[in-house]
Amino acid sequence: MKIVLDESVSYGLVEILLRDGHQIVAIANSAASGNADEEVFTRACDSESVLITRDYHLTNPRRYPSEKTGGIIFIRHGNLTSEEEILLVTRFLSTQPHTELRGRLVTLCKDSVRIR
Repeated sequence: MKIVLDESVSYGLVEILLRDGHQIVAIANSAASGNADEEVFTRACDSESVLITRDYHLTNPRRYPSEKTGGIIFIRHGNLTSEEEILLVTRFLSTQPHTELRGRLVTLCKDSVRIR
């Protein structure tokens, strides 16, 4: 699966997802670091990637329609350690076929998942 990791997400997720065979663009490692949300969203759209973020602004469907992406996974803010965040994302990705994510907005919380 092609994934764009927003710089708001734990960098430790990069290694894990690469190990699991995903194609990763880590915004923190790219020339796009520090860029506006629009540029990060456009990158996910252009590459038809799943965008993983903790940035609530990217959940606005009028401004950032998930239908234009491979899907948007929003990790809801909370008291998550880096390890908990990594576990939350990897568990979810291991149970969901990537074809089911296309164009969807997923909200991951410590104890729940919402897909719309």
